[in-house]
Amino acid sequence: MQDNFRGQFINGQFITYSDQTEFSSFNPARDGQIVTVAGESLSAVDDAVDCARSAASGWRRAGLDARISALRAVQEMVPAHVESIADAITAEMGKTRSEALVEARSIAGKIDGVIKQLSSELPSAHIGAPGEQRFHALGVVGIIGPFNFPIHLLNTHVIPTLLTGNTVVIKPSDVTPLCGQRYAELFMDAGFPPGVMNVIHGGGRAGAALVEHPGTDGLVFTGSYATGRRIRRATFDMPHKKISLELGGKNPAVVLDDADLDQAVREILLGALLTTGQRCTATSRVIVTPGLADALRHRLKAAFTRVRPGDPMDSETFMGPLANGAAKDRFFQLLSEAKEQGADVLVDAESLDGGAWVTPGLYEVRGDEPFLNEELFGPHIAFECALDADDAFRRAANTPYGLSASLFSASEDALETFYDRVRVGVVNFNRSTNGASGLLPFGGIGMSGNWRPAGSCAPRLSTYPVAFMKASFGEVTPNSNLEGMLAESN
Repeated sequence: MQDNFRGQFINGQFITYSDQTEFSSFNPARDGQIVTVAGESLSAVDDAVDCARSAASGWRRAGLDARISALRAVQEMVPAHVESIADAITAEMGKTRSEALVEARSIAGKIDGVIKQLSSELPSAHIGAPGEQRFHALGVVGIIGPFNFPIHLLNTHVIPTLLTGNTVVIKPSDVTPLCGQRYAELFMDAGFPPGVMNVIHGGGRAGAALVEHPGTDGLVFTGSYATGRRIRRATFDMPHKKISLELGGKNPAVVLDDADLDQAVREILLGALLTTGQRCTATSRVIVTPGLADALRHRLKAAFTRVRPGDPMDSETFMGPLANGAAKDRFFQLLSEAKEQGADVLVDAESLDGGAWVTPGLYEVRGDEPFLNEELFGPHIAFECALDADDAFRRAANTPYGLSASLFSASEDALETFYDRVRVGVVNFNRSTNGASGLLPFGGIGMSGNWRPAGSCAPRLSTYPVAFMKASFGEVTPNSNLEGMLAESN
């Protein structure tokens, strides 16, 4: 049964626009089944930004305590909305029910986490400084979300942006409009102040309109490098606008001879296959030194042969489908290119009928294949054999991305060398490339993005620092040379 699309969420209410262009979301586990028919309106983008602009000053000047109180009201409503939010996540992008519930519940935890971070991330001036150090809200911030974490990767930006005194205009992925609607319903039911949080829907046209809108002071985008690059170009002559990009990853796991094999296998499988490989932090490359190469290859081949996708609504399912047919087509196109470039198929991914279903793939590579610079965004590992630890680190560093990387070893010295040579935003030791913490910085370098729009740095990125200095009323600054010249003129 289709869910009813309620319209754009602007100024605290849902509005349907007469000029909207309809688009649909589909259930990837139910071949072609429509989840909802949503609408895109460029007029809505203008209205949402205008409402956010009108609400901005009042929201900022209401003070931190008032903003915390408003978000606590949202937090209290989360349990009543968890089921409907999780249902939308599973229906629109195929995430397993267990993962979807975790994502829905994380809304409440993020509010607690950011409140705790504010004092350390937005510190007062050092003792003895001749004034205050303040952090001013940017103003109106646009937030464009992805399909793979359609709630979490909105919420992780929305909460710090709101708490620091900004208003927001959110555009969810056009793959997951119902998820965006459910998020708006949560805020509406909590009685959130009108105009402070707005949600508009659509695809590339609506996204471009929000990016280029002169009324926004900041933009947070999560998605591909190609789209992030277009955003940078489009906003080059908008120096007032802070652009924060959270882009992709091509994340290596390096396994040295002294690694614990059981641990490495388990963490690699979780890194590569959770969310069907559709995480920016997913493990997509495994680089192993000679002492464990044969054993690790054997173990991964056996596991990849056994893991199969299943009904995402089944609580026992480990891996669901890809998010849609386009993601499936792209996945197999890139695998075809990998084979043409000489990759050796250890376990080939299969296309299954009935939806965006795929099985995991494991290819052995030399390390110089061009497809290794592409984010497949599916359940796949490129397996590389290195000559030694030095060669393994060189291979891991040889990528234009720089989001997450893992090292499996017993050696802390090896970890420090890994840290020096492999430039990434998240270093993992004997753990998966997945599972980042919101209490630590999160983001990458190179083609993985700029700044650190998620994680602990988010409050600072939604503000600009201000030196705030005062003099007593009527007090003048003494300057004997100036006073002498003024006396002569008199």
